[in-house]
Amino acid sequence: MQKRLQIGARLKEERTRLRLSQSEIADSLGVSRRSVIDWEKGGATPNAENISDLYDFGVDVLYTLTGRREPEPFSTEEKLLVERYRAADEATRYRILSSLLEGKTAAQAATDSNQVTQVVTGMAGQVAGRDIKNK
Repeated sequence: MQKRLQIGARLKEERTRLRLSQSEIADSLGVSRRSVIDWEKGGATPNAENISDLYDFGVDVLYTLTGRREPEPFSTEEKLLVERYRAADEATRYRILSSLLEGKTAAQAATDSNQVTQVVTGMAGQVAGRDIKNK
């Protein structure tokens, strides 16, 4: 019974997180609102088909059933980073890890490698070619 109560509380938490009403869940799953209320109060548990449908809604079913969250999916940038890291040679992987662990900026990391980097800072709108005299 204790597990049922925990599952119900987490299901309600997920429904609230997704800003869904009990009626919206019930209508979409083809069950009564009373069933959703019973699930959330621990009086009953959803069947496997209902759990699958809840997943389609965006409910974190791993969390709902076990209390453990699913890891966040990688962003596009993270996927690219992992892909490039795996394709890199050992020396490049070492430089990447060293730079990340040392908290270096992109310009510092590029300078540390065998790449040529040019960083330009200063007042915008001025043209090089002569001495610039500020009045």
